[in-house]
Amino acid sequence: MGLGLSEIIEILERYGLAPSRALGQNFLCDPNVAAKIVRIADISDSDSVVEIGPGVGSLTVELAAAARQIVAVELDRYLFAALTEVLSQRGIDNVELVLADALKADYRKILSAAPFWKLVANLPYNIATPLVLSILEQHMMVVEMLVMVQHEVGERMCAVPGTSAFSQVALKLGYFATAKVVSVVSREVFIPRPNVDSVLVHITRRPTEQLDLDEQTYKQLFSLAKIAFSNRRQMIRRTLSTILSAEEIQSVGIDPSRRPETLELKEWRLLAEASMTTKG
Repeated sequence: MGLGLSEIIEILERYGLAPSRALGQNFLCDPNVAAKIVRIADISDSDSVVEIGPGVGSLTVELAAAARQIVAVELDRYLFAALTEVLSQRGIDNVELVLADALKADYRKILSAAPFWKLVANLPYNIATPLVLSILEQHMMVVEMLVMVQHEVGERMCAVPGTSAFSQVALKLGYFATAKVVSVVSREVFIPRPNVDSVLVHITRRPTEQLDLDEQTYKQLFSLAKIAFSNRRQMIRRTLSTILSAEEIQSVGIDPSRRPETLELKEWRLLAEASMTTKG
């Protein structure tokens, strides 16, 4: 049986704990929502799952009932005893707890027990975007994610070119994966209650053969994007003027008066290649 609000409050009080604002902790306290997340993630008894920020185990216990094995990565050492008790009381033995910073964890080591993993997590709001991007960029064994993030963060992750929410984040995420908001989660199912609702974002890694940028072009592309998006209201002929002239931008078929959120990945690639030719 999942963890409800009263049990979570009792556990926190018994261990003298409180959700940490500094760590972005908002604990899921509705077992029905936790069960829904597991269903949407399509977890089966053959799946290996990594969870980030398990807290007191609201989602962990539901994942453990469905998956073959769980690796739960938690930064807050004070939650470890409480989480261990929750798992022990329910006789759950397929969860490995790892005390680590999720942004710095050695995933090659802690996820060595299986070749492929799904990441399913209620992500702490302050690490959600950098964590998703670093996993996609560095850890190919994670092939699928279902992450719960703040509503605005989720919309930015899934934004497409030509929309106001499109950014360097969506550009990079879109290179490595497809992403879609699949459900809205009310702020009422968290303790403490956040100021905004959350969303579930489903992310599926693209096949390796689709990631066809060589290392140099990849670095140059996202370097240009970072510069341009730092002044997103300006035309690219202005933001990229120290790297490419308006004529050079025009030469690859791109209007220099466009703004960065209107450019698709293939167009950023053209700009990256042009800038490397200019340098060379």
